[in-house]
Amino acid sequence: MSQIIEKMRQEIIDRSARFEEQTKGTKDEYNIYREHIQYVHKYVVMLSKDKNVDREVLELAALLHDISMTDMALDRSRHNEYGAEIAEQLLRENDYPEDKTQLVKRCILNHSKRRQQYRSTEEEQILVDADGLSHFDVVKTLYSLPSKVMGLGEEDSVRFVQDKMTGDYEELSDNLKHLVKEKYDRVMAAKCADDLFAI
Repeated sequence: MSQIIEKMRQEIIDRSARFEEQTKGTKDEYNIYREHIQYVHKYVVMLSKDKNVDREVLELAALLHDISMTDMALDRSRHNEYGAEIAEQLLRENDYPEDKTQLVKRCILNHSKRRQQYRSTEEEQILVDADGLSHFDVVKTLYSLPSKVMGLGEEDSVRFVQDKMTGDYEELSDNLKHLVKEKYDRVMAAKCADDLFAI
């Protein structure tokens, strides 16, 4: 692991731990590194293997793509925009090459479904694929967003997870859908939280 990747990994681990400590015992308690980002990073490494892409850019984008979620003052619906700005600032502070900084920023900005029409690089699609695949590893954690944070009932929370997973599944590259097809079908067949938790 390169020095800059390790430094940014430690940055997101530290920010995640602080956020978890600040929100301990509340509906917002969450460690985004442990419950999400580590999985995205794992998939980025897997998906970039043997491809002609900038793997360092991808690993940095994976580690930093949701960094704004560790700041309660920032609007979560714009987390990709804030995350791109934070990543740019952190990478510049560490004298990371400007051209690569802009690639990381672009990956983070365009990982949101609302910006899919702006994606033009393989790195951007790999981050989207890694983000989507990671959600299939943490279905139970996804359920806590609508049920605990948003205060939805069980039926609406299950529907929320199903809608989220449908969006992730549809955005996946076609050649990757087989990796999660069985889990996706089980999520879609779920009638209650216990069905989701069994996945």
